[in-house]
Amino acid sequence: MSGLIDISAPKTAAADKASNKRGLWHRWVVPLVSVMESHEPPLDMAEIEAACAAIDESKSAKRRAAMLALLRDRLAAARTQQKSELTETKDGVIYVGLNAWMIDQLLEILRREAVRATGGKPSEDMAIVAVGGYGRGELAPHSDIDILFLVKNKVTDNLKSRIEYILYMLWDLGLKVGHATRNAADCIDAAKEDQTILTGLLEMRHVAGDANLSQQLSDMFGAYVDKTKPLQFVEEKLAERDLRHQRLGDTRYVVEPNIKDGKGGLRDLHTLLWTVKYAYRATSLIDIVDQGILRASEARRFAAAQRFLWTVRCHLHLYAGRPEERLDFEAQMVIAPLMGFADRGGLRAVERFMKRYYLAARDVGNLTRIFCAAMETDFRKRRKFFQNSFKVSRDIGEFQLQAGRISLSEDVLFRDAPLRILKLFQLAQEHDADIHPQTLHRITRAMPSIDAETRADPAANALFLDILTSSTNPERILRLMNESGVIGRFLPDFGRIVAMMQFDMYHSYTVDEHTIKALGILHRIETGGLTGVAPVASEAMPEIGSRRALFVAVLLHDIAKGRGGDHSILGAEVAQKVCPRLGLTPAETETVAWLVRHHLLMSKIAFRYDLNDPKTIEDFAAIVQSPEQLRLLLILTVADIRAVGPTIWNGWKAALMRDLFSRTDAVLKGADPTVIAQGNADMARALAFEKLVGQTETGQTETSKTETNTGATAAITWSAATFEQHADNFPSTYWTGFDVESHCKHAALCQQFQKLETPLLIDLSPDQGRRATEMTVITVDDPGLFSRIAGAVAAVGVNIASARITTCSDGTVLDVFYLQTIDNQVVDDAALLTRIRDFVTKAAVGKMRIADALSARWQQTPKRIRRFPVPPRVLLSNNISKTHSVIEVNGRDFPGFLHKITRCMVGLGLQIQSSSISTYGERVVDVFYVKDIFGLQILNERRQQHIRNALLAVLQASDENDADEIRGGDAA
Repeated sequence: MSGLIDISAPKTAAADKASNKRGLWHRWVVPLVSVMESHEPPLDMAEIEAACAAIDESKSAKRRAAMLALLRDRLAAARTQQKSELTETKDGVIYVGLNAWMIDQLLEILRREAVRATGGKPSEDMAIVAVGGYGRGELAPHSDIDILFLVKNKVTDNLKSRIEYILYMLWDLGLKVGHATRNAADCIDAAKEDQTILTGLLEMRHVAGDANLSQQLSDMFGAYVDKTKPLQFVEEKLAERDLRHQRLGDTRYVVEPNIKDGKGGLRDLHTLLWTVKYAYRATSLIDIVDQGILRASEARRFAAAQRFLWTVRCHLHLYAGRPEERLDFEAQMVIAPLMGFADRGGLRAVERFMKRYYLAARDVGNLTRIFCAAMETDFRKRRKFFQNSFKVSRDIGEFQLQAGRISLSEDVLFRDAPLRILKLFQLAQEHDADIHPQTLHRITRAMPSIDAETRADPAANALFLDILTSSTNPERILRLMNESGVIGRFLPDFGRIVAMMQFDMYHSYTVDEHTIKALGILHRIETGGLTGVAPVASEAMPEIGSRRALFVAVLLHDIAKGRGGDHSILGAEVAQKVCPRLGLTPAETETVAWLVRHHLLMSKIAFRYDLNDPKTIEDFAAIVQSPEQLRLLLILTVADIRAVGPTIWNGWKAALMRDLFSRTDAVLKGADPTVIAQGNADMARALAFEKLVGQTETGQTETSKTETNTGATAAITWSAATFEQHADNFPSTYWTGFDVESHCKHAALCQQFQKLETPLLIDLSPDQGRRATEMTVITVDDPGLFSRIAGAVAAVGVNIASARITTCSDGTVLDVFYLQTIDNQVVDDAALLTRIRDFVTKAAVGKMRIADALSARWQQTPKRIRRFPVPPRVLLSNNISKTHSVIEVNGRDFPGFLHKITRCMVGLGLQIQSSSISTYGERVVDVFYVKDIFGLQILNERRQQHIRNALLAVLQASDENDADEIRGGDAA
């Protein structure tokens, strides 16, 4: 089986002619051969040999140092040339091939020098064999060099010295080397015990030394492989691949993918090559085509995907200066222009680059299915991974259901009736079955048959709508339809968002993957799977009358992203065209268009604006118009948010959504929002009275145990008089802003505050349900207090999710902050809570240099966050509230964002009543309800513009290029 190590170019004229017919793709998958045919050697062996001959041989230590300097210089020059060529050609194939060739030459030089240095006989039996990726003839800039020192029998002292000389020289040259020393028999024994070694030998290649030894090992290894069962190796490799995918999230559509080990990455292509080499004894991709496993067109896709991934990996290694495989946001921004991507068609360069990446990753998935189909057909023995025809087959029309998989009869063609493609997926969904890999392969080849006529066919649209709205979870089948290209072909508008990256730190998936996940979440809401985390949406689902419209709206809600405008407005226009084609009624079409148009509205209102302000509820209800649309919008919003990423939804957001839903529902059913607000305030006050005073009068003592800045606990007994005195100290908005448990807790804290010698009380209460820690601060009112507290919290490294300021009539304030860790979790670490308390205490009394602390935090902020372009924006409106001016500030998040903004507002003479903070990855949106120093809205247009300009100046000064600005301001 010597062909396993043969990656050389075809030797015969006929073979050369056949290779030329195959085109450039052949060169892309054999990089070492490609560069050997088209380039000069990376190292000038004759020049190096002459330079070596001129080195003094009298003192070995000096000679070694001189050799090291010589080789280091020549390697640096070769690498510079390789990097320059990569920049010019944008072709990673050339780089990995030249790099492997360069190491081949280096090893030959070192082998010769080792012979000279150790005084051994040149004929002494040893070969240097490349294995693994280096054996394939591909070597990324910082990849390990895996080599086997192959000896004939045992390692003599002279051979040991020779090997050590080579290794120490390689290490001193800064190379990472994976090495082993064995004879041929030991190699076979090791391969039997360790599949990693077996896989490495599968790609062995003779580099230097005794070629006969390499051939002997190749023959022995081939004989061993011939005796094994191919499918056992294949199963183990595919199982290994699946575990790797699970470890990295099991999706190829993450926004910061691992280009080597992630799903759809280079390792998946390597796995395919290993399995085909082992199962078919193939020596190259050409063999795979010649054996009929792949068509030439599919081989070109394989080659193109591999070439693209090689190029990305080379750029990533060079950018990171190490063997980095994670393509993070910062690397994406750097590499996109290097690979020739520019802004175009409403997409930024980096988004176009990443879309190309995801399409390559999808091609890798399709090729995996093709390989599996071939092996399924060719190896019929039943194994764990490959189910076969020994189980009874059941006919379903033209299809067969066998061993849990659907297939189309061999004598029936998809292209003759493209409707069969959609029918196949419907049956797979109905029977909870997989689709046979061979059948998926046939779908890929029949994709052009899904044309305009098919898209206009009412039967085809009815089938697609049935799949989408089935009572069986559509997520699995829709993802399979998407990865095979069917959805994008059937719905061209959806095809435009396939593999589209959302370049921010908020979204975790591509647009199409996010959409499919949202549909899966919608199904879970409908079936009661999310009752615990989304109870209101789960209760509303059975009450809706427009179920089909809801599922279609989820499918289309992001359909117009990347078109250079408001995707909600543009998406509604797309819905008006697509829905009738799918068979929806005019009423359903209008519902879908309305939902797509407003799919961001509910979360915007809930997370940014004061839900205790009657006008907020009144305006929202005026847009929603009906309880049915309110229910639909709630469910769509929950599905949308939960599909953004695994940590986005939390109890805090759920509580806000429930609050907005219940208040708006009451208004839509005829209640007056002002009356609701006042009634809620009176009811909340009465409930607090009942809980505190009522229990005391019946002989029950209400005990509120709280952890404060003194660490003490207090048991408070209330009378009607003390409660009324306490309650009159708060405005009516306070009573609607918190629940009764909070009112009781605050009452106890206020009583305790009155007994403190120092007028400052800090209470920290982790709330696991909301995934936030509630921090209550009671102290004497001070215009800069809110800003200083915000700065202290930021300096600790904690985020403020929301804040509410209550100014009492006695001159004190009760400020409540909801704190989260940087990954949106509750702050419950004891040491961190203590640190928060210390920082806030110092800040509240003006004994902390907040600017210095924030400067230190800024230095720790990842560069990738600083590099995200987030245009600053400030909006001021008097239409959202009847009593307050509402200021919305948008910008790139940075340590102390809230501190700097609120400090500016204090300087402008604004009183902040409440604040909500919404963070979307690198972007933050803060909304403030403010009044002027007279307690009125800001109505003067010149003053409004002055406020906007001042706040914009703060945001612009916070650019990373203005490092000193992070330290700007006074010591407080």
